[in-house]
Amino acid sequence: MRLFRVLPFAALLAAALVLFGGVSAIAPARSAPAWAPAATAAVHPGVQTFTQGAQCTANFIYYDSTNVYIGQAAHCSGTGGNTQTNGCTSPTLPVGTQVTVQGASRPGTMIYNSWVTMQSLGEQDANTCAYNDLALVKLDAADVGNVNPSVPHWGGPNGLAGGTGFLEQVYSYGNSELRPVSLLSPKTGVSLGSDSGGWQQTVYTLTP
Repeated sequence: MRLFRVLPFAALLAAALVLFGGVSAIAPARSAPAWAPAATAAVHPGVQTFTQGAQCTANFIYYDSTNVYIGQAAHCSGTGGNTQTNGCTSPTLPVGTQVTVQGASRPGTMIYNSWVTMQSLGEQDANTCAYNDLALVKLDAADVGNVNPSVPHWGGPNGLAGGTGFLEQVYSYGNSELRPVSLLSPKTGVSLGSDSGGWQQTVYTLTP
């Protein structure tokens, strides 16, 4: 069993739209790209990403009128210690850093990082500094045809939600070199509710 905290997808996306003038403002939205089949796509939510040696699990696929992006936590590019998790003060690699994406033939480029943005804006709200933790990596054009946005095993996402209610069922998919068995990637559990101004969801899951 495992108890951990995750950011709500709606909060992650809101952070990207509010603090980043990129994916939403570069160009108007368009219809979805022609995705690769889910069964064969090499790049999808849950693949591993490597930022100068730091390994993380990707979250979701994003797109605008010209590019396709994959998300990861902003702390994946942090250069401080394991306890330096305040995004408003912790050191981090800059926007423009290359990120290796599992399944991609070429490195992606980090084009947004909430820590970098909050530091440039002088953000001081404690909850925002602690839990606004999103980076976007632009995939190389050569890899766009090999992307599918579906979460492995579970499918979706199909929309946005503002958070989770107490004991609401939740689903997750993880990927780590420390847990190389793919059968351990999907997990299900329940939400223990949101706190920290809605930035944080506490989730209780069972590992198969």
